[in-house]
Amino acid sequence: MKKLAVLTALAVLCCLVFADQGEAQDQETKKQETEMLNRIEELEKRINELTEEGRARRKLEITEQEKQEKEKEVLEAVGREYSLDPKHTLGLDYTLNYQYAPTERITNQLLIDRVTDHTIRHIISTTYSILDNLSVTTSVPFVYRYNKMGTDTKLDETDIGDISVGFTFQPKKARAGEVRAILGLSVTLPSGRSPYKINPETELSTGDGVYAVSLSSNFSKQIDPVVAFWNIGYTYRSDATGLDYRVLENYILEEVEIGDYVSVGAGLGYALSYKISVNSSFSYAYKFSNTYHYRGARGIESGDTVSASFGLGVGWKATNKTTLSFSLAYSLSESGFSFTFRAPFSFVL
Repeated sequence: MKKLAVLTALAVLCCLVFADQGEAQDQETKKQETEMLNRIEELEKRINELTEEGRARRKLEITEQEKQEKEKEVLEAVGREYSLDPKHTLGLDYTLNYQYAPTERITNQLLIDRVTDHTIRHIISTTYSILDNLSVTTSVPFVYRYNKMGTDTKLDETDIGDISVGFTFQPKKARAGEVRAILGLSVTLPSGRSPYKINPETELSTGDGVYAVSLSSNFSKQIDPVVAFWNIGYTYRSDATGLDYRVLENYILEEVEIGDYVSVGAGLGYALSYKISVNSSFSYAYKFSNTYHYRGARGIESGDTVSASFGLGVGWKATNKTTLSFSLAYSLSESGFSFTFRAPFSFVL
Protein backbone atom coordinates (compact mmCIF):
# COMPACT_ATOMS: atom_id res chain seq x y z
CA MET A 1 0.00 0.00 0.00
CA LYS A 2 2.77 2.38 0.85
CA LYS A 3 4.49 1.61 -2.43
CA LEU A 4 1.25 2.28 -4.31
CA ALA A 5 0.78 5.62 -2.55
CA VAL A 6 4.34 6.63 -3.32
CA LEU A 7 3.94 5.71 -6.98
CA THR A 8 0.65 7.64 -7.15
CA ALA A 9 2.25 10.71 -5.60
CA LEU A 10 5.15 10.52 -8.05
CA ALA A 11 2.73 10.24 -10.96
CA VAL A 12 0.73 13.23 -9.78
CA LEU A 13 3.94 15.22 -9.30
CA CYS A 14 5.11 14.35 -12.84
CA CYS A 15 1.77 15.45 -14.28
CA LEU A 16 2.00 18.74 -12.44
CA VAL A 17 5.56 19.29 -13.69
CA PHE A 18 4.62 18.49 -17.28
CA ALA A 19 1.52 20.69 -17.00
CA ASP A 20 3.61 23.63 -15.81
CA GLN A 21 6.08 23.10 -18.64
CA GLY A 22 3.25 22.94 -21.19
CA GLU A 23 1.66 26.09 -19.81
CA ALA A 24 5.03 27.87 -19.98
CA GLN A 25 5.52 26.74 -23.57
CA ASP A 26 2.00 27.96 -24.45
CA GLN A 27 2.73 31.34 -22.92
CA GLU A 28 6.04 31.57 -24.79
CA THR A 29 4.31 30.58 -28.03
CA LYS A 30 1.59 33.19 -27.50
CA LYS A 31 4.23 35.78 -26.77
CA GLN A 32 6.09 34.93 -29.98
CA GLU A 33 2.84 35.02 -31.94
CA THR A 34 2.00 38.42 -30.48
CA GLU A 35 5.44 39.78 -31.38
CA MET A 36 5.11 38.34 -34.88
CA LEU A 37 1.70 39.97 -35.34
CA ASN A 38 3.08 43.28 -34.14
CA ARG A 39 5.96 43.02 -36.61
CA ILE A 40 3.56 42.18 -39.43
CA GLU A 41 1.42 45.18 -38.54
CA GLU A 42 4.49 47.41 -38.52
CA LEU A 43 5.57 46.02 -41.90
CA GLU A 44 2.11 46.54 -43.35
CA LYS A 45 2.08 50.10 -42.02
CA ARG A 46 5.51 50.79 -43.53
CA ILE A 47 4.48 49.25 -46.84
CA ASN A 48 1.40 51.49 -46.91
CA GLU A 49 3.55 54.53 -46.16
CA LEU A 50 5.96 53.64 -48.96
CA THR A 51 3.04 53.08 -51.33
CA GLU A 52 1.60 56.50 -50.55
CA GLU A 53 5.02 58.10 -50.98
CA GLY A 54 5.38 56.40 -54.36
CA ARG A 55 1.98 57.64 -55.46
CA ALA A 56 2.85 61.17 -54.34
CA ARG A 57 6.14 61.06 -56.25
CA ARG A 58 4.40 59.81 -59.40
CA LYS A 59 1.95 62.69 -59.13
CA LEU A 60 4.79 65.19 -58.85
CA GLU A 61 6.80 63.66 -61.68
CA ILE A 62 6.22 65.25 -65.11
CA THR A 63 5.69 62.78 -67.93
CA GLU A 64 7.19 63.34 -71.36
CA GLN A 65 3.82 64.46 -72.71
CA GLU A 66 3.39 66.88 -69.81
CA LYS A 67 6.88 68.26 -70.49
CA GLN A 68 5.92 68.88 -74.11
CA GLU A 69 2.71 70.61 -73.04
CA LYS A 70 4.65 72.74 -70.56
CA GLU A 71 7.18 73.68 -73.24
CA LYS A 72 4.34 74.55 -75.64
CA GLU A 73 2.64 76.79 -73.08
CA VAL A 74 5.88 78.68 -72.41
CA LEU A 75 6.51 79.15 -76.14
CA GLU A 76 2.91 80.24 -76.78
CA ALA A 77 3.60 83.15 -74.43
CA VAL A 78 6.51 84.10 -76.70
CA GLY A 79 4.95 83.65 -80.14
CA ARG A 80 2.70 81.32 -82.08
CA GLU A 81 5.42 80.48 -84.60
CA TYR A 82 7.12 78.21 -82.06
CA SER A 83 4.29 75.68 -81.74
CA LEU A 84 1.90 73.84 -84.03
CA ASP A 85 -1.59 72.58 -83.20
CA PRO A 86 -2.94 69.09 -84.03
CA LYS A 87 -4.57 68.32 -87.37
CA HIS A 88 -7.91 70.02 -88.13
CA THR A 89 -7.42 72.67 -85.42
CA LEU A 90 -8.62 76.20 -86.13
CA GLY A 91 -6.81 78.93 -84.25
CA LEU A 92 -8.00 82.51 -83.81
CA ASP A 93 -5.52 85.05 -82.55
CA TYR A 94 -5.97 88.66 -81.48
CA THR A 95 -2.89 90.82 -81.01
CA LEU A 96 -2.75 94.40 -79.79
CA ASN A 97 0.54 96.20 -80.42
CA TYR A 98 1.35 99.73 -79.32
CA GLN A 99 4.59 101.34 -80.47
CA TYR A 100 6.02 104.66 -79.39
CA ALA A 101 8.87 106.24 -81.34
CA PRO A 102 9.84 109.91 -81.06
CA THR A 103 9.50 111.56 -84.45
CA GLU A 104 12.70 111.87 -86.45
CA ARG A 105 13.16 114.18 -89.42
CA ILE A 106 15.65 113.27 -92.12
CA THR A 107 17.69 116.32 -93.17
CA ASN A 108 17.85 115.09 -96.76
CA GLN A 109 14.21 115.31 -97.85
CA LEU A 110 14.85 113.08 -100.84
CA LEU A 111 15.04 110.06 -98.54
CA ILE A 112 11.56 108.97 -97.45
CA ASP A 113 11.60 107.57 -93.92
CA ARG A 114 8.79 108.99 -91.81
CA VAL A 115 8.39 107.79 -88.24
CA THR A 116 5.22 108.47 -86.26
CA ASP A 117 4.99 109.11 -82.54
CA HIS A 118 2.28 106.52 -81.82
CA THR A 119 1.24 103.43 -83.76
CA ILE A 120 -1.51 101.03 -82.64
CA ARG A 121 -2.10 97.79 -84.49
CA HIS A 122 -5.05 95.46 -84.00
CA ILE A 123 -4.08 92.19 -85.70
CA ILE A 124 -6.58 89.39 -86.36
CA SER A 125 -4.92 86.11 -87.32
CA THR A 126 -6.35 82.72 -88.24
CA THR A 127 -4.43 79.45 -88.35
CA TYR A 128 -5.66 76.13 -89.70
CA SER A 129 -3.69 72.92 -89.19
CA ILE A 130 -3.82 70.96 -92.44
CA LEU A 131 -1.65 68.25 -90.88
CA ASP A 132 -0.12 67.73 -87.46
CA ASN A 133 3.07 69.35 -88.77
CA LEU A 134 1.69 71.77 -91.39
CA SER A 135 -0.54 74.81 -90.94
CA VAL A 136 -1.65 77.83 -92.96
CA THR A 137 -1.94 81.31 -91.44
CA THR A 138 -3.52 84.59 -92.48
CA SER A 139 -3.03 87.90 -90.70
CA VAL A 140 -5.03 91.12 -91.14
CA PRO A 141 -3.83 94.27 -89.31
CA PHE A 142 -5.89 97.37 -88.60
CA VAL A 143 -3.60 100.33 -88.03
CA TYR A 144 -4.00 103.66 -86.26
CA ARG A 145 -1.10 106.13 -86.52
CA TYR A 146 -0.73 109.47 -84.81
CA ASN A 147 2.01 112.01 -85.33
CA LYS A 148 2.42 115.43 -83.71
CA MET A 149 4.98 117.94 -84.96
CA GLY A 150 5.57 120.99 -82.83
CA THR A 151 2.61 122.37 -80.89
CA ASP A 152 -0.02 122.77 -83.62
CA THR A 153 0.64 120.37 -86.51
CA LYS A 154 -0.60 116.82 -86.10
CA LEU A 155 -1.56 113.96 -88.37
CA ASP A 156 -3.50 110.79 -87.75
CA GLU A 157 -4.61 107.90 -89.94
CA THR A 158 -6.78 104.80 -89.47
CA ASP A 159 -6.81 102.13 -92.16
CA ILE A 160 -6.06 98.50 -92.92
CA GLY A 161 -2.41 97.45 -92.97
CA ASP A 162 -0.51 94.96 -95.13
CA ILE A 163 -2.19 91.52 -95.13
CA SER A 164 0.05 88.44 -94.93
CA VAL A 165 -0.51 84.77 -95.79
CA GLY A 166 1.89 82.01 -94.85
CA PHE A 167 2.69 78.40 -93.99
CA THR A 168 4.48 76.85 -91.02
CA PHE A 169 6.02 73.39 -91.21
CA GLN A 170 7.65 71.15 -88.62
CA PRO A 171 9.92 68.72 -90.50
CA LYS A 172 10.52 66.41 -87.52
CA LYS A 173 8.48 65.63 -84.44
CA ALA A 174 10.76 66.27 -81.49
CA ARG A 175 10.45 64.72 -78.06
CA ALA A 176 10.96 66.63 -74.82
CA GLY A 177 14.59 67.66 -74.45
CA GLU A 178 15.30 67.62 -78.19
CA VAL A 179 15.64 70.67 -80.43
CA ARG A 180 12.29 71.53 -82.00
CA ALA A 181 12.52 73.20 -85.42
CA ILE A 182 9.67 74.98 -87.21
CA LEU A 183 10.06 76.53 -90.67
CA GLY A 184 7.95 79.39 -91.96
CA LEU A 185 7.13 80.94 -95.32
CA SER A 186 4.93 84.03 -95.66
CA VAL A 187 3.91 86.54 -98.33
CA THR A 188 2.92 90.11 -97.46
CA LEU A 189 0.53 91.97 -99.74
CA PRO A 190 0.61 95.78 -100.18
CA SER A 191 -2.97 96.27 -98.98
CA GLY A 192 -2.21 99.21 -96.68
CA ARG A 193 -1.65 102.83 -97.61
CA SER A 194 1.60 103.08 -99.54
CA PRO A 195 4.13 105.68 -98.33
CA TYR A 196 4.73 106.53 -102.03
CA LYS A 197 1.09 107.28 -102.90
CA ILE A 198 -0.01 109.72 -100.20
CA ASN A 199 0.20 113.41 -99.55
CA PRO A 200 2.89 113.63 -96.83
CA GLU A 201 1.50 116.93 -95.60
CA THR A 202 -1.93 115.53 -94.72
CA GLU A 203 -1.65 111.71 -94.68
CA LEU A 204 0.28 108.89 -93.06
CA SER A 205 1.00 105.46 -94.52
CA THR A 206 -0.24 102.21 -92.95
CA GLY A 207 1.80 99.81 -95.08
CA ASP A 208 5.09 99.43 -96.97
CA GLY A 209 3.57 99.66 -100.44
CA VAL A 210 5.42 96.59 -101.83
CA TYR A 211 5.21 92.80 -101.85
CA ALA A 212 7.45 90.89 -99.45
CA VAL A 213 8.43 87.23 -99.05
CA SER A 214 9.81 86.02 -95.72
CA LEU A 215 11.56 82.81 -94.77
CA SER A 216 12.06 81.96 -91.10
CA SER A 217 13.45 79.17 -88.95
CA ASN A 218 12.39 78.94 -85.31
CA PHE A 219 14.08 76.62 -82.83
CA SER A 220 13.44 75.70 -79.21
CA LYS A 221 14.88 73.31 -76.66
CA GLN A 222 13.80 72.47 -73.14
CA ILE A 223 16.71 72.75 -70.72
CA ASP A 224 15.14 72.13 -67.31
CA PRO A 225 13.97 74.30 -65.75
CA VAL A 226 13.97 76.75 -68.71
CA VAL A 227 13.09 76.67 -72.39
CA ALA A 228 15.60 78.23 -74.79
CA PHE A 229 14.40 79.56 -78.15
CA TRP A 230 16.08 81.26 -81.08
CA ASN A 231 15.25 82.21 -84.66
CA ILE A 232 16.64 83.52 -87.90
CA GLY A 233 14.78 85.09 -90.80
CA TYR A 234 15.27 86.62 -94.20
CA THR A 235 12.85 88.97 -96.00
CA TYR A 236 12.91 89.86 -99.68
CA ARG A 237 10.95 92.96 -100.67
CA SER A 238 10.06 93.84 -104.23
CA ASP A 239 10.91 97.20 -105.79
CA ALA A 240 8.36 99.98 -105.89
CA THR A 241 7.99 100.81 -109.58
CA GLY A 242 5.70 102.92 -111.77
CA LEU A 243 5.67 105.78 -109.26
CA ASP A 244 4.83 109.39 -109.95
CA TYR A 245 5.50 110.76 -106.49
CA ARG A 246 6.53 114.40 -106.19
CA VAL A 247 8.90 114.83 -103.25
CA LEU A 248 10.06 118.38 -103.96
CA GLU A 249 9.06 120.84 -106.66
CA ASN A 250 11.59 119.55 -109.18
CA TYR A 251 12.01 115.96 -107.95
CA ILE A 252 9.58 113.23 -108.95
CA LEU A 253 10.22 109.76 -107.56
CA GLU A 254 9.77 107.03 -110.19
CA GLU A 255 11.24 103.90 -108.56
CA VAL A 256 12.61 102.66 -105.24
CA GLU A 257 14.89 99.65 -105.00
CA ILE A 258 14.02 98.45 -101.51
CA GLY A 259 16.68 96.54 -99.61
CA ASP A 260 16.10 93.16 -98.03
CA TYR A 261 16.74 92.51 -94.35
CA VAL A 262 17.98 89.73 -92.11
CA SER A 263 16.80 89.19 -88.55
CA VAL A 264 17.95 87.02 -85.65
CA GLY A 265 16.66 86.59 -82.13
CA ALA A 266 17.04 84.47 -79.01
CA GLY A 267 15.60 84.19 -75.53
CA LEU A 268 14.71 82.11 -72.49
CA GLY A 269 11.34 81.15 -71.02
CA TYR A 270 10.61 79.82 -67.54
CA ALA A 271 7.39 78.48 -66.00
CA LEU A 272 6.92 79.88 -62.50
CA SER A 273 3.84 77.68 -61.98
CA TYR A 274 1.25 75.79 -64.00
CA LYS A 275 -0.40 79.11 -64.89
CA ILE A 276 2.37 81.73 -64.98
CA SER A 277 5.48 81.85 -67.16
CA VAL A 278 8.04 84.57 -67.86
CA ASN A 279 10.41 85.12 -70.76
CA SER A 280 13.13 87.45 -71.96
CA SER A 281 14.38 87.92 -75.52
CA PHE A 282 16.78 89.85 -77.72
CA SER A 283 16.22 90.63 -81.41
CA TYR A 284 18.46 92.16 -84.06
CA ALA A 285 17.74 93.13 -87.67
CA TYR A 286 20.02 94.34 -90.45
CA LYS A 287 18.34 96.22 -93.29
CA PHE A 288 20.13 96.77 -96.57
CA SER A 289 20.14 100.15 -98.27
CA ASN A 290 17.27 101.57 -100.34
CA THR A 291 18.01 103.27 -103.64
CA TYR A 292 15.73 106.12 -104.77
CA HIS A 293 15.48 106.91 -108.50
CA TYR A 294 14.21 110.37 -109.45
CA ARG A 295 13.26 111.59 -112.89
CA GLY A 296 16.28 113.16 -114.54
CA ALA A 297 18.61 112.42 -111.58
CA ARG A 298 20.93 109.66 -110.47
CA GLY A 299 19.96 107.21 -107.75
CA ILE A 300 20.35 108.16 -104.10
CA GLU A 301 21.13 105.49 -101.50
CA SER A 302 19.84 105.65 -97.96
CA GLY A 303 22.56 103.45 -96.45
CA ASP A 304 22.28 100.25 -94.44
CA THR A 305 20.56 100.40 -91.06
CA VAL A 306 20.38 98.16 -88.00
CA SER A 307 17.86 97.83 -85.21
CA ALA A 308 17.90 95.90 -81.95
CA SER A 309 15.58 95.49 -78.99
CA PHE A 310 15.35 93.72 -75.65
CA GLY A 311 12.02 92.37 -74.43
CA LEU A 312 10.43 90.97 -71.28
CA GLY A 313 7.19 88.99 -71.28
CA VAL A 314 4.68 87.23 -69.07
CA GLY A 315 2.31 84.41 -70.00
CA TRP A 316 -0.87 83.59 -68.05
CA LYS A 317 -2.73 80.34 -68.71
CA ALA A 318 -6.29 81.65 -68.41
CA THR A 319 -7.88 78.34 -69.53
CA ASN A 320 -6.63 74.96 -70.71
CA LYS A 321 -6.69 76.25 -74.31
CA THR A 322 -5.81 79.91 -73.88
CA THR A 323 -2.54 81.45 -72.74
CA LEU A 324 -2.64 85.24 -72.58
CA SER A 325 0.70 86.93 -73.11
CA PHE A 326 2.02 90.40 -72.31
CA SER A 327 5.39 91.71 -73.49
CA LEU A 328 7.33 94.95 -73.35
CA ALA A 329 10.25 95.62 -75.72
CA TYR A 330 12.69 98.50 -75.47
CA SER A 331 14.68 99.66 -78.47
CA LEU A 332 18.46 99.43 -78.04
CA SER A 333 19.34 101.19 -81.29
CA GLU A 334 16.83 104.07 -81.21
CA SER A 335 14.48 105.76 -78.78
CA GLY A 336 11.09 104.27 -78.02
CA PHE A 337 9.41 101.07 -76.90
CA SER A 338 6.55 98.75 -77.80
CA PHE A 339 3.91 96.84 -75.83
CA THR A 340 2.15 93.73 -77.12
CA PHE A 341 -0.87 91.84 -75.81
CA ARG A 342 -1.88 88.53 -77.40
CA ALA A 343 -4.93 86.32 -76.85
CA PRO A 344 -5.01 83.04 -78.86
CA PHE A 345 -7.98 80.66 -79.06
CA SER A 346 -8.08 77.22 -80.68
CA PHE A 347 -10.94 74.95 -81.74
CA VAL A 348 -10.80 71.35 -82.94
CA LEU A 349 -13.01 70.90 -86.00
